Amino acid sequence: MKIGLFTDSYRPATNGIVYVVDITRRELEALGHEVYVFAPAANLRNHVTEIDRDDPRVIHFPAIKGVGFSESQLSLFFPPRILKKIRELKLDVLYFLTTGQVGVMAAYAARKTNAVLVGQHSTDVYEYAKSYPVLTAVALPAASIIAPMALDLNANQKKLLAKAYVPPVSRRGRVSESSLPANVIGATIAMLYSACDATIALSRKSAKQLTMLAEKNHQQLNIEIIPTGVNALPVADEATVKSFRDKVGLTDDDEVVLYVGRLGEEKNLAMLIPMMEKLIRKRPNAKLVFVGDFDFRETLERLASESRVAGKVLFAGRLPREKLSMAYQAAAVFAFPSLTDTQGLVIHEAAHTGLPLVLCDPDVSECFEDGKNGFLAKNTPRDVANKIAIILSDDKLRAQFRTHSKRLAESLGERAQTEKIVALFRHMLKKTDR
Repeated sequence: MKIGLFTDSYRPATNGIVYVVDITRRELEALGHEVYVFAPAANLRNHVTEIDRDDPRVIHFPAIKGVGFSESQLSLFFPPRILKKIRELKLDVLYFLTTGQVGVMAAYAARKTNAVLVGQHSTDVYEYAKSYPVLTAVALPAASIIAPMALDLNANQKKLLAKAYVPPVSRRGRVSESSLPANVIGATIAMLYSACDATIALSRKSAKQLTMLAEKNHQQLNIEIIPTGVNALPVADEATVKSFRDKVGLTDDDEVVLYVGRLGEEKNLAMLIPMMEKLIRKRPNAKLVFVGDFDFRETLERLASESRVAGKVLFAGRLPREKLSMAYQAAAVFAFPSLTDTQGLVIHEAAHTGLPLVLCDPDVSECFEDGKNGFLAKNTPRDVANKIAIILSDDKLRAQFRTHSKRLAESLGERAQTEKIVALFRHMLKKTDR
């Protein structure tokens, strides 16, 4: 098959979407398929890595850099040359992994070329609308103009979309502007997914969100749950792990609670600071290590410095993905408090390393089973601290969790999960007779 991957986020950004695109492309090509990546670039010289500039199968859209947050590249255009390129390539499947303008372009191109269209629900749009209002303020007008044209909405859909722009009124007659962005984005995305031959949910949580969006906006979706496959990262040797511990400021006696990922406000990370204040009462040697970077890091560092655990909250910065094993291997527990992620690749990576998990969202990852490889905690500092303390104080339990984490992670490898995506593509091609 000839497959186009459409994403609104790509290198030089470093986030889960970028990793998913790279994993998917690599495995699809290994299975013998011809794959092209369509992504935004504000400036090919300054905002595209050298490897992508020289790759004829990475095709860039013009974009505006830094709208909403530093790594964003917002494409507001549908260049005719891109559509011409898609026509010339005669792609069988257009697969979009984000629902921004590049994702909408995929839907438009699929309609114009009669290719199979598959979408992936990668982002909790409601939380992003609240956390990144500047990006939302720009994206909303673009969506209102682009979506009806790109999706060829019917009269009923146009009416539903117009209704979403009307601010909700409370029982007391008060107009609420706060939920307007999420309502408009939710309606637009529901209609985008309804244009797909199939929509991939990355977890049970993702599937629930899609079902809610569809029901709220009266759309029909064909949902398939296929988590992104993740292979185990290269194992770091003892010297490398020790070097990491020394550099971060860890001693041999420290019990490391680890978080890896983008340090974004929407990920509920601030809660881990008061959590540590409670945890050290039971486990005095506990330390919290953040691996990653983003706009919220400065706030987290300030919160940590103003807390009673200033010396016990450490920031390792961003690490290349291939070197993350040294951080996972230095840890005793992996804490993931986010309530906004749709799968969390880092959870999968941590499970491969055998780390016990403490999560606040029961459905965010297929690599987590409460009581078998970690604990589900209430979204409170006290309960997260209690659950972590139980794990740290019980060597036998930690060993059991370690074994089950590895077993779950190994069952969801990159090749096996990509083969499921390929099977879905083939089924859609056969079903739609294309």
